[in-house]
Amino acid sequence: MKTSIFVLVASLLAASALAVMPATDQFVPALAHAGGFGDAQWRGDVWIYNPAADRPATVDIYLLLRQPNPTPTSQRITVQPGETRYLEDVIGTGLFGLTDTAGGVRVVSSSPVVVTARSYNANVTTSKGTATSGQFFGGVPAAIAVGAGDATDVIGLDQDPSGTTAGFRSNLALVETTGNAVSFAIDRVDPDGTVVGTLACDGSGTCAPLGPWEVRQLDLVLTKFSPPSGANQRLRIRVTGGSGRLIAAGSRIDNVTGDPSTVEMAGGGRAGTYVCKLERSDYESPLTLTVDQGAVTALDATVLFTDADVPACSNFQVLRLAGPLATPVAYDDAGTFNFVASNASLGATLQVNGTIAVTGALSGNATVTITGVPGCSGTKSWPLAGARLP
Repeated sequence: MKTSIFVLVASLLAASALAVMPATDQFVPALAHAGGFGDAQWRGDVWIYNPAADRPATVDIYLLLRQPNPTPTSQRITVQPGETRYLEDVIGTGLFGLTDTAGGVRVVSSSPVVVTARSYNANVTTSKGTATSGQFFGGVPAAIAVGAGDATDVIGLDQDPSGTTAGFRSNLALVETTGNAVSFAIDRVDPDGTVVGTLACDGSGTCAPLGPWEVRQLDLVLTKFSPPSGANQRLRIRVTGGSGRLIAAGSRIDNVTGDPSTVEMAGGGRAGTYVCKLERSDYESPLTLTVDQGAVTALDATVLFTDADVPACSNFQVLRLAGPLATPVAYDDAGTFNFVASNASLGATLQVNGTIAVTGALSGNATVTITGVPGCSGTKSWPLAGARLP
């Protein structure tokens, strides 16, 4: 029988692609009850679905304005098992009762819920009458926000030289997700990968850091660089300082019809503390990794080495390797890393090969080598699985 000798404090997450998924803390970065360009009347609707079959979800919805929000106002609703709540015009008559207000929302729930939203112009004139035109947003889990040392990309943005009268224009929405300030930089990248320019949002110039739970929209974002127009542009948003984290989303708008399209951020940050386990046949052994500034920086591993690993090992060995790595080990763009840690007094080395997914899951393998211990010297590898702490 497999016995767990330590309690893991994080559930394992599926290493799935970014998609609309249940979560307990998530964000919609761009909603409004306000007028806009060309007599637009912007509104935002939110749907909240409780997939649980046996329990209601208590849901707090925080209104995040386009300013720092250290103490954002909130409303609480209950979503029954299997129920979908529809909050039409959530900033206006749907929940908060405000006008001339733009920002986003944070949705915090007692159990995982699915959040979707639509931001739309309710004043679109067509041959069939006045109708709506808008874009879809899925709730973005706080767990995939990017922190210091990480970056995310928003691709496929355009800005017509005429500005807002022909072709396309693009906006960028950002939201801070932890209640702490965060500095960042935006690189504009041409289709061939050439960096056209960089906008530093760290207070050194005209662009300030994001404040606590601040929502910010950069209209005509490509015009903040030179040249002020271009097609098929990519923005890389890099977190350069502060303890906050951020989520980004783009909007590519047809200037003639006013029709917007959502451009989701590519991937998410990987910083955090990962609680993992070695998938042994007899015992599960814990391994904790600290990831910060784009690298694995610390390890805390306790490994049991027994006769199941080396048959001649009559006395089991309990090995603990803990502390900062001598040199932080950077992961590549796919989140892949590898390193070796050792303890000379124990005569033990641990090699870890892993991949950190943008969803917060970690997979790979760990290999322990014992030397100088009579009967127990040898090498054994186990699969490694784990997840980032919320």
